[in-house]
Amino acid sequence: MAKKILVTGATGNQGGSVVKLLLQYPEQYAVRALTRNPSSPTAKRLADKGVEVVKGDLTDPATLPTAFNGCWGAFVVTNFYDSNAAKAALEAGLQCFVWSTLPSSLKISKGEVCCEIYEGKHRVDDFIRGINLPAAFVYTGNFYENMILRGHVRKSEDGKGLEFRQPIIQANTRLHMLWVQRDLGVIVKAILDNWDTRKKDLVYQHFYAMDAIHTPTEVCSTIESVTGTPTKYVVLPNTGNESRDIMFTLYNRTGTYPGVQLPDPKVLDLGVELHGLEEFIREDLVPHLKASGDLQA
Repeated sequence: MAKKILVTGATGNQGGSVVKLLLQYPEQYAVRALTRNPSSPTAKRLADKGVEVVKGDLTDPATLPTAFNGCWGAFVVTNFYDSNAAKAALEAGLQCFVWSTLPSSLKISKGEVCCEIYEGKHRVDDFIRGINLPAAFVYTGNFYENMILRGHVRKSEDGKGLEFRQPIIQANTRLHMLWVQRDLGVIVKAILDNWDTRKKDLVYQHFYAMDAIHTPTEVCSTIESVTGTPTKYVVLPNTGNESRDIMFTLYNRTGTYPGVQLPDPKVLDLGVELHGLEEFIREDLVPHLKASGDLQA
């Protein structure tokens, strides 16, 4: 019988990658997606693909039992850094809770930077362990897809080349990077696949879901090598969001995961094959730039 997996953020980049992959294995997994609006076009598209769509809100605990009850496992990613999902999962008796999280910014910066985006998720890690919810933690890196989704790579203002534009992040900052759509779902599925037989090795472990470390300068060099088009890096002054500004300041101080080498042996031990920057540029970024007119077809 297929194990039912609840996925939050199913219409987003992270949750969407998990849903897309699990749907390819209906004999193993049935997918349930949590959404505040089941009648939205995106929710209806999920339902058309075979996803069970349920109404709920992670900020409203009363709506969560319906979402979690009957599930074997869950993949949870959220911008609301509270413990509601973990509480609901424990009460529903979930066997495997995969939580997309981040380390303590205070710890990795030795007290220099406090980023609530990091601290909020880190506190949930401690809460999960404290209530003995069987869980695995997935650390995610900077997303290759942001070059497309956030418009970071585009034609230069003089029209003679390309620019890689990011707020605050300096050209030599070390970024641990992830191709979400290609690799995150595979890592999550590998954890789910191995949970029953290797739970003692996986529970409360942190898995670094990212393939390599690149500086923005290296990203520009790779784009230029693949496209044959001059590419320069441009630092923008801010994101317009204070919390994200603090997060990018943290990157400049420490790199995204100071001291962590990639790929993560724990991820490789799950049998995962990771994909890298050059492949992303060839398969996703170049077609996007050609379609948008930023790169000559």
